Amino acid sequence: MAEKPFFITTPIYYINSVPHVGHAYTQIAADARARFERLRGKEVYFLTGTDENALKVARVAQEQGRDPLEFCDELAASFREVWDALNISYDDFIRTTEARHRIPVQKVVQKLWDDGHLELGTYSGWYSVPDETFFREEDTEEINGAHYIKNPSEDQSKAPLEWIEEASHFFKLSAFQDALLATYDRNPEMLRPETRRNETLSFIKMGLRDTSISRVQDWGIPLPAGVPESENHVVYVWFPDALLNYATAPGYLSENSETAQRFEQIWPPDLQLMSKDIFTKFHATMWPALLRALDLELPRELFAHGFWTVNGRKISKRDPETIIEPLAFSRKIATTASVDFPLAVDALRYYCLREVTFGVDGDFSPLGCFGRYNSDLANGMGNLLQRTLVMLHKYFEGVVPVAQGRDLGLQSTLAGLAKEVEADYASLNFSGALGTIWELIGHANKLIDDEKPWAQFDAGHPENIADLLRELLSACQWVAVSVSPTMPTAGSAAWKLLGRDQTMTWQSAFDTNFDAGFRCVDAPPQPPFPRVSRVELARMQNEAAPNRKATSKAINMENQPQTAAPPAPAVTDV
Repeated sequence: MAEKPFFITTPIYYINSVPHVGHAYTQIAADARARFERLRGKEVYFLTGTDENALKVARVAQEQGRDPLEFCDELAASFREVWDALNISYDDFIRTTEARHRIPVQKVVQKLWDDGHLELGTYSGWYSVPDETFFREEDTEEINGAHYIKNPSEDQSKAPLEWIEEASHFFKLSAFQDALLATYDRNPEMLRPETRRNETLSFIKMGLRDTSISRVQDWGIPLPAGVPESENHVVYVWFPDALLNYATAPGYLSENSETAQRFEQIWPPDLQLMSKDIFTKFHATMWPALLRALDLELPRELFAHGFWTVNGRKISKRDPETIIEPLAFSRKIATTASVDFPLAVDALRYYCLREVTFGVDGDFSPLGCFGRYNSDLANGMGNLLQRTLVMLHKYFEGVVPVAQGRDLGLQSTLAGLAKEVEADYASLNFSGALGTIWELIGHANKLIDDEKPWAQFDAGHPENIADLLRELLSACQWVAVSVSPTMPTAGSAAWKLLGRDQTMTWQSAFDTNFDAGFRCVDAPPQPPFPRVSRVELARMQNEAAPNRKATSKAINMENQPQTAAPPAPAVTDV
């Protein structure tokens, strides 16, 4: 039997607006892990998509005088366009308005009813349309005749609530409380990070209440006719509609036999990523309870990342300066640094995964991103690659020299660091992995400065440079491979600059040797990451100064040790 593919998911996104950097963060992280697994030789099934059955989606469409489905078609296409431009290597894109999702969802609801997991009742409460969530009376407050969420969290809406009282169908969530606690006790690594695990356990121990799974409205997936009093009811957008995308996309309850068989090969998810606001209640409680009701195996790992602020301010439509659209920002990097757009995308991807430990909150500073671009990409990785290949071309006409038997220690350093990087990628410690890679880059650049190969060449002793260049080439090759999950364009470009035309794999960083006589480079390369000028950085800093909160703590990174995730570098000419 074939090995099970590595199944990784992101949440599906509401499409009432275009994606911002917060959405992109989840996608970039998932893509880095997916690419890492592919490099290790695994087949990957990477799933993402859009959530289109929300009431607020229909309302936004109606406000614009649009047909809701046409509105969804347009915005779903815009999400795909952004993900494609960001080099997100998803294997499947599910839309909840598709028949391959809608029909299995109806089958699931019917099965839940037939198996006794649903019951009829009446639901009344205060409903937040933006949050798609009901709130108890004690969780609301009345202000000037309108009800609002009491003490709303940063991610909750401040809009007035609507009172809804209607017949509904309830999922017996309370019946799964003990089973969930027992599952998480037996599998402590299933919920990560630890803060989210503890939050989930506390939430469940407070007591689970049965939850409404239907709404009286005309937009959404209709309840199946076999469920009593289903007329005019649609499936609640969150549960089980949106959550079931993880099962319907790979083929759960598909009428196509090949697709259904594929589901058996893929299931369960190996890793499900999401932001922390949708973790505890929906993904770590309702989702596994639903899977238990359906007798499906639970995901192997659920991981919640933190929120991004922008220059210290919460991302909000009410604060347009906090809405950073990833494509527009990548174009800004490309224009400012005179770098090709795909490499500008890599710079954004690098900043997102390097700047903050995955799982905690972080601040997105456009100025800090350009600071990292100069210090880490231009002065670090780009400088090492260019220096190495320019020296090889100048001193040995681009041909790998014969080894002289001198050990400069770079290879042994690399071997030790490589294990750390692999472990960090596997555990989603992206900032740690990248920090370790840049530790090697810094070590290699310092070795060049210490060895002064130009002096050896001028003194007529090119043979004294041979072992240095051979070790530098091996270091560059390892860097090319190890950065490629995060920076696929830069990694691939470096791989080709080193004369490699075979398929890159994780192991090829060590298995592919630089034999004497191998022609590595025909001409000295241009800097892959041109530096942003001091003048341009100063101009950007002056323009942003009135709105900055977080970048004042930035530091000059040029002479700082490249550790796991230091603060963003200052926007000086580093």
